[in-house]
Amino acid sequence: MHSSRSKLRTLNGIVAAVLVAAFFGHALFGVLRLHGDFAGQGAWLVWIVVGLMGAHVGLSAATSRSMLADEQRPPSTRKKRHLALKWVSGAALLAVALFHMAFGLVGGAEGFRIVLLAVLVLLAWHCLVGVKSLLKDLGLPKELRGAVRTLLAVAAAVLAFLLFC
Repeated sequence: MHSSRSKLRTLNGIVAAVLVAAFFGHALFGVLRLHGDFAGQGAWLVWIVVGLMGAHVGLSAATSRSMLADEQRPPSTRKKRHLALKWVSGAALLAVALFHMAFGLVGGAEGFRIVLLAVLVLLAWHCLVGVKSLLKDLGLPKELRGAVRTLLAVAAAVLAFLLFC
């Protein structure tokens, strides 16, 4: 059981890492496009992000179910709370991202930029919550947690700045 869960976690970690890079890449392309510096060459990235989001949700559901059903090493209350926080932050991100996609909110008006900022903030929150799990899933040392969180926060801050300048 642990072996299949381990494989699922590793696969989910790989998908999540690529998804984070694709999401931030999409945001960068979008910000550049708002400033007229990039004319839509990144549209293909949207479909990669959508596919990866679906895979990540499915893999996360499978790994969560496996963790919660583990009778040999049942999760602590703290782990269950953290899992719930990952799902809440992910659901909030998904809801606002779907709103962004459904209404084609791609900037211009201030209200549209607020929606884009909300997507960016929720992406950063979800990533910051999930960093510890991501590092474990990828077999990377937990000592990288602070550096990865700093990198994510700086990337989100730079993109937010570019969104409004």
